Formats: sequence, C-alpha cells, structure tokens
Amino acid sequence: MDAWERWRVVCLAALSVEDIEDIYLFGTMITGLLLTGLGFALVYRENRKTVTAVQNLTRLPVMIEQAVGRAVSTETGTINRNMDNIMEKLTALQRQLDRFGDQNGLRELTDNFADGDRWRQGALNTETRNHTRRTGDAGDRLGEQETLETERDEFGHLVPKRRRTKLTKANISKATTINSPAMSSSLESGQVDIDHGEIPSLPSHTVWPAVEDIETLHQEVEDLLADTGDIQCSNPTSSNTWSVRMAQAKKKWAALRPEMVESLLTAEYTDIRQCQHCKLKRSVIRCKDCVPKQLYCADCDILAHERKLHNRETDVEGFFRAISPSTLVKPYFFFPDCLLPLETPDQICSCATDTIVVSGGKKAILIGIDGRYNVSLPTFTCSTCHMSRTTSIPQLIKSGYWPATASCETLYKIDVFVSYDHMKLTAPGLSRQSFISLLEQRTEFFGRDGKICTDAFQRSFFEWRYCQFEINQLCGLKVFDCPACSPFMLAVSVDGNRKLYRFKRGAEDHGLFKGVFVCEDEDVSKFVDYINKKTKHSAGKGVCGSSQWTAARESIPKKLNKLDEEGMEVAVCRHGVLLRSLNMMRGEIFAYPLFLQKELTPRNVQFMCTDVICKYWPYLQRVVNDCPELSPLLHMKPFLSVMHAKAHSWKCEIKWGGRNQEGAGTTLGEEVEQVNSFLSRTAICSKYMTKGARTDMITIQAMAWNQRKIDNLANVLSRRLIKTKTQIQEESLNLHALKTEFAVTDDTLKDWTSEIQQWADTATSKENASSQQGLQKTIETLYVSIRQRKRDLYRQTDGNKRRHKLRRKILEEKAKFSAAVDEYNREAPEKLQSADTILASESYAWPWVLDERDNLVTKKRAFDQLMLLKRLTEEECIVLNEIRNHWKSLKRDLSLLNDLSCHVAVDIKKKEQDSELSKSGILGLHALLQKKLCYLKTHISSVRQLYGSVLDNCEVCEKLQDDDYLDMDEDYIQYGSEDEEEDEDEISFEI
Repeated sequence: MDAWERWRVVCLAALSVEDIEDIYLFGTMITGLLLTGLGFALVYRENRKTVTAVQNLTRLPVMIEQAVGRAVSTETGTINRNMDNIMEKLTALQRQLDRFGDQNGLRELTDNFADGDRWRQGALNTETRNHTRRTGDAGDRLGEQETLETERDEFGHLVPKRRRTKLTKANISKATTINSPAMSSSLESGQVDIDHGEIPSLPSHTVWPAVEDIETLHQEVEDLLADTGDIQCSNPTSSNTWSVRMAQAKKKWAALRPEMVESLLTAEYTDIRQCQHCKLKRSVIRCKDCVPKQLYCADCDILAHERKLHNRETDVEGFFRAISPSTLVKPYFFFPDCLLPLETPDQICSCATDTIVVSGGKKAILIGIDGRYNVSLPTFTCSTCHMSRTTSIPQLIKSGYWPATASCETLYKIDVFVSYDHMKLTAPGLSRQSFISLLEQRTEFFGRDGKICTDAFQRSFFEWRYCQFEINQLCGLKVFDCPACSPFMLAVSVDGNRKLYRFKRGAEDHGLFKGVFVCEDEDVSKFVDYINKKTKHSAGKGVCGSSQWTAARESIPKKLNKLDEEGMEVAVCRHGVLLRSLNMMRGEIFAYPLFLQKELTPRNVQFMCTDVICKYWPYLQRVVNDCPELSPLLHMKPFLSVMHAKAHSWKCEIKWGGRNQEGAGTTLGEEVEQVNSFLSRTAICSKYMTKGARTDMITIQAMAWNQRKIDNLANVLSRRLIKTKTQIQEESLNLHALKTEFAVTDDTLKDWTSEIQQWADTATSKENASSQQGLQKTIETLYVSIRQRKRDLYRQTDGNKRRHKLRRKILEEKAKFSAAVDEYNREAPEKLQSADTILASESYAWPWVLDERDNLVTKKRAFDQLMLLKRLTEEECIVLNEIRNHWKSLKRDLSLLNDLSCHVAVDIKKKEQDSELSKSGILGLHALLQKKLCYLKTHISSVRQLYGSVLDNCEVCEKLQDDDYLDMDEDYIQYGSEDEEEDEDEISFEI
C-alpha cells in the first residue's frame, strides 16, 4: 500500500464519502484562486516594468545635461564613470523592452529602439531643443561616434553594443538628441509619468557638448543646478552645505546619544577591581588626576597621595563619593592633617640634609582653580639638633603660591590669578563675586566645603598684578605705547565714556596703579581751574549750525548727585591701543580732551580726532590766545570722526571731516568707540568699587587690552595693507565710471573740488525773522536731535530708567518733526519726503541747502569719491610706514633686552651689591630676560614671515632681514599731496 492509501486509511477512515468529496472540492477551489492571483500578479509586474522603462525616457535629456554640468565643474574622470553607468542602464533597458515587447504589444516600439538611425531622429528632439535654448547655446556638433557592434540575445533580438572610448573635453558637445517616432505622441501629450528609480542610459550615437565657451558652460551649469523642481540635487551647493553638515551632525549625535547615556551609567558602577599599582588588594579609591592608573587600594593611596591635592573618589559605600585630600580610607574613614605641597629646603642647619622631618604646622586655607582646600603649613625640623623652620613667603612664592595676608593664613595658587585675568579680558563684565561663586561650586563638586572671601581675593589679585607690572618695568617693556605709532603718531582719538561712572563710597584710597593709565585727579582739577580762570566760557550746549550737542560743552557745573566720577575721557591711537585717560568730575567738557591733548603732545601727534571737533577747535584757539604756553597744541590738525560727521551739517562735514583731511589716510577717528565698548562692560563692576580699586581694575583691564592689540598688530597691519590695495583698484574703477556717467574730465573734477571746499568755508547766512527760514532751522534741529538721541540710547546710558526717558523724548520730537515737515510741504513749492524717510537717511540733502549751489548733490558725490581715492592712496603709504615702525620697534626691544641681559650677567660676575635686588633676585631677573628674549625672537620670526608674504616688493623683504634697515631716516616716506603725482600705484621703501 502506497503512501496515499496509508494516509486515506489513517486520516479519512472516519469520514463519509460526502465529506471527502466536499474536502476535495474546497481544496480545488482554493488552489485555483491562488494560481489565478499569482498569474495576474506576474502579468502586472511585467507590464509595470515595461511601462516604467518607456516613461523614464522622457527624462533622458535632463539627466544628460545634469551629468555634463557636473562633469564640467569637477573632472573628466567623473564624466567617464557616470556616462558608462548610464550606457549600461540603457543597454539593460533595451534588453527588457525586447524581452517583453511581444507580450504587451510593444514589438513595434522595440524595433524602433533597435534601429540606430531612427533612435537619433526620435520624437524627443523637440523637447531637447527647448531645454537647450533655455540653458544656453547648443554649440557645434562633433563627428559621429564609433559604429555599433550588434549581437543577438536569447530571444533572437538585436542588442546594441559599442566600444567604450575615453571621454575627453574635445569630444564632448553641448546637447544630445534622442528621437523615436513611436514615442512622439505619448511624450508630447504629457500622459507618461516619470519614475526616478531607473535611470535610462545614452543611445547608440551620442553627441556630447563642447567646452570651448567657458562662460556659456558656467551659465548652463548654474541654470541646471538652479532647476531643482523635478530632480533633487544630490550634491548641495555651498550656500546650504553648512545646514546639511549640521543636520548630519545632529543625526549622528541622536544615534550616539543612547550609547553615551549608557556609558555615563556604566561609569557610575562600582565594580570590584584590583589595585592597579600593587595588584594584590581590592581598590577603594579612584583618582581623577592619576590617569591612566586611577585605582588604588588604601595602602597605595597613602603612599601615592602624600602631600598631593588630587581629586579622589571612594566606592566603599557602593557608589562613588568625592572625598577631600585630607580624607583617607583604611577600614574606616579618618582625617589626618593634609600638608601643603611645598618644596623641602636643602638645609636648615649644619646637619645632614636627610635628617629633616616634615610635620604639620599652622592651619591655612588654599584657594586654587578647583576651589578651596583646608591644609596645614609644613614645619621642617632637624632630627639631630631639633632646629625647626616654618614656611616662609619666598618659599611659598617659589612653589607657586601667593599669600593673601602677611601671616599666610590664606594662600592662592598663582594659576587662579592667571585664569581670572584672562577671564576678565574675555568677559570684562565678570564680577569677582561670580568668579568666587564658581570656585565654591567646584569646591563642593570635589567633596570639600568652605567659603571664600571675595575682598581678600581681589586685594591679593591686585598685589600680584602690580608686582608683574613692576617686573615688566625692570625688563623695559612699555604697555601704553603703540609700536606702529612710534616715534611719530598719525592720529589720536579722544572721547568720553559716561558709563564709567562710580558711586560715592566711604573711605577713599588711591590704589596701586595711581597715575599709570588714569591721570591723577589733582592734576586734572588744577588744569581745569586754570583754564576756567584764564578763559571766559559760554555756558549751555554746543551748537553745530542748527544742531545741538549734549556732549559738546565748554563748562558744566558739578552735579549734586550720588556719583563721584561721572565717567572717563579716553585717548587711543588709530590701532586701538589705549594711551591715557582721566576721570570726568563734571560731565564731558572741552577742558578734559584739552588736558589729554597736552599730555600726548610729546608723542608727535599729527591729527586730533573728536566727534565735535568743529566746536572744540575754535575753543582751543580761544584758549591758546589766553594761555600762550599751550600754543604747541595748535601744531596738530583737527579731524572730525568719519561716522559722527554724518550727523553734522554738510559744510561741517566737508571742512572738518576725516575723509577730507590731507594726509589722514583712511583713519576713522572712531577707534575710541571700540575701546569704550570694552571698558563699558568693565563699568558693570567698577561702579561699586572704591576709588583705588576702580583705578586698579581699569588699569589692569587696559594693560590686558593693549597687550592683546600689540601681539596681534602684525596681522592687523598685513590685512589692512591687502585691503587698501584692493580698495584702491575698486575705487579707481568707480571714479572712472563716475567720470563716464557725468561726462567730465579730471580738470572738471578738480574745479568741482575747489568749488565744494570754498562753499564749505563760507559762513552760513544769518536767518532773518522769516517764518520759512525759522521752520527750516526747526526741521534741521529736530532731525539731528533725534538721530543723536538714538545713537546715545545705549552708548551713554546703562539703565532702563534713563533709556525710558530718552525713548519718550524721541517720540515727542518725532511728532514735532512730522508736524514741521507737513507744515513746510504745505507752504514750500519743493516738497520734502516723509518724516520716516528723512530720518532713515544718514545725511539728508535739504532743498534750501541745495539752492545755494547749482547741482550740489552731483558735485559732492564726485568730491566724496575723489577724496576717498586720495585717502586710500595715502593709506597704503601710511600702512607701509607703520609696518616699518613696528619692525624697528621689535628690533629695538630685542636690542634692549640683549643689553639688559648682558648688564645683569656682568653684575652677576662682579658680584656687585649696589643693586636693590639680592643675588638670587638678580639671577631670577637674568633668567626672566632670557625667557622674554626667546619669546621675542620667535615673535620677530613670525612677524618677518607674515610681512614678507604680504609685501610685493622683494627688496622690502630683504630689508626686513637686514639689521642695517634700522638705520633708515625717519621721514623716508612722504604723505601724498596734490602737488605730487596721484596716479602712483606702488610706494616702496627708500634708503
């Protein structure tokens, strides 16, 4: 009996004949349905493949254009790979069409694809030509490619095959056409959808674009990349590369985040591990500062961390808990004295060195960057003669500590002072309370406790910083001198900062840095009283034409308020290096910049820059008449800050503006604003300090600012020289375009320049009682007042209460201004623009001003362009001069350090006792000089390399390497003037 019979006997014995027939009928029906569904699925799959292959042909020209555009922008090798892939896909598509064409009624279409001639003249020719006209000229057609070799597939149909030749720029044309009559109707009707999943390849005879016309290709590629409506660009442009990178980084972090969370949890697991040092006992300590061997047993921990202030954790309680350096783990916790890590003296008596015993002494507090430590000062005792010595201040300083008091009850690590100094430079508004709070939080984080005194920290920091200043003085370093402005300084910018005020305090001290950067108040007060006594001043606000200035005053009475100093007057050079400053006791009066100008006269300053020079200079001339000893101040030239000149009248801007001063270059006169922005953040903390503490903090901040400026001076001068040369070329083209636009010659421009300057020198006619002229004056006054209040909204105020008053005043003046403009437009024939439009302009051209000269706007535009080009030409010469001065200053400092080092070395050999320093101090000074010499030589080498890379003249580079270059005359470079040739493109050094 076979298997079927056995199955029937076993399984169907209990069933009747009717049941068995029903089972057979049900099984036959289910099987038929499954086979029918499978047949339909196979037919649909084959039809879908064929239709999709036909639909993809409509995208062939766009894909070819995209491939060609990318190939031109990258490299020919990429073209070869992309085109080979496309050809292989077309071959596969051809085979699929031949295989399934008979079953789906597409035999005629398959034969057309096999015919190479009909392929090249197909229905896609119209679509390709339209696309070619949109992206650019189609270009010339190259010759035919190599002939096809054909073979037959398994069904007997022809399969196109070609010889693959290496594509080069010579055999690439501008467009590709694919023609097929059988496809024309369906493609033009738009009934075919495109499937991007399968990319068709090239036909048998392909015509590639040529690359002779680079500009046309660039335009075509840009158009192709811009057309992303249908095809998503796989290679994003540079404009969205950053966003793509950020999105990818975000995805990577999102994928990595679960692993990182698990790693943090794993790091908290206290696994039972052996000591990594003795490898015998179980570890109970994990030290964060002893990497890579962090695990210690109790005995190894005592041996390794004796007199060390490491951050440790213990796991004896089943979790890691931070412990202080004075806590030891031996079957239980105990707290012995933690000795301050200190260098052991070689000898304290006449006995042998190895008999010294170190023990704990007086308790002390140590403050470091990791917070507070409770330590004991070590006491050194000789075990033979029992002579003992306590810790001394020189020993502490040598080990890197700084005492807070003479009794050494509190000590500071010097690195915490260095960190605080750097943080104050980076974040000037950081208070000492915030920094101390940071240290206290780190103390708690590492398992310790205790508070830190902020006043003691500040006092110790000032003492340490002043000692550093004294050492720099011994080394001959000058912090408040600009190397590029020595010995002749081109310009000094002076302005007041009313945010640097200070509230009155109880006891007043003078500070450590008295007179170093901030002038002494007694000297300033005596000078102001002398000027007020000798000269008669006009009270009230300063007036420029019809404009009033809050800051420009000759005299202001002392205010009865809670302020002691109402601000500071600061002077800087054109490189932003701070020179001098003084405290303003009665507002911003002209006597304060006059005092700074007198202090800076020995530095041979050429230009005096302020934001109200049009009022200050007549005041100076009047003071000199009454005080002849101040006549050297008139040797300087007046300079109105470039940006502030936009708010002055046109005549004032033309006469006093920095862009119109001969020999000033592109000096802005606004350099003091950058410094004031830095110092204003310092005022957040200094306004609550005492007088001496405020002076010390501002001086320390100014020294740090200057040191950063001086260290980066070579980079600034190099970039400025490159930028100036580029701007000269650009502005020369702009001037030529302007002359072409106005159809004028150089002589005409010179005549216009003279006419503009003469117009600016003429005094403004006095207004009569006419209501029209009075209305004009009102409009000008309100315009300037609104702009000045907006500028001073955050510049001169640091509180919301004062800003609220200014905003309310601005709104009131805006309403008056709008009413005045409307009234003027109702009466005057020439209408003004709307009030908002006028206030949005930097310098509005009033119609009543333009009536004084014909076509004044055109002439002033030409005048400004000509002056800008002249200043740029001068700037190139000035920057070269400053590079020379900087280089000579570096060499001079190097020579000075060498001389000092040699002098100190001679004193050491002679063992002279005339010096105030001890022998060890002299040896330390000699080592410090050698250290500074090494740093300066490295800096000079980098500066030489930098200057050599930006200077085009090779002779200049050779002179920078020659020591004889220092012997050149000071005035080897002359500033340009009208009598000299203005078309000189290059200015070189001359010996």
